[in-house]
Amino acid sequence: MKINTSKDLSAIIKDSRKAKGWTQADLAKRIGVYQRDISICETKPEKVSVNMLIKLCASLDLELKIDSLSKDEVSTLTSPLAKKSLRF
Repeated sequence: MKINTSKDLSAIIKDSRKAKGWTQADLAKRIGVYQRDISICETKPEKVSVNMLIKLCASLDLELKIDSLSKDEVSTLTSPLAKKSLRF
């Protein structure tokens, strides 16, 4: 799934956790953080650190992949409307 907003990130984290049948506390214990840290990731994903994101992906069997955009995608992102919709 492609993530375009912080809400997308939040939904993936929460859905992946629930698909495994884990509570926030279960996930927190697996990656060595507090339950409140998982809650923050799911409710305020703009505050997720790269380190936390890597831990979450590893624990939830998610792949974090960064690719270059195609020329078509880049030209779409340079329009003022697209830029505004990607802010978070």
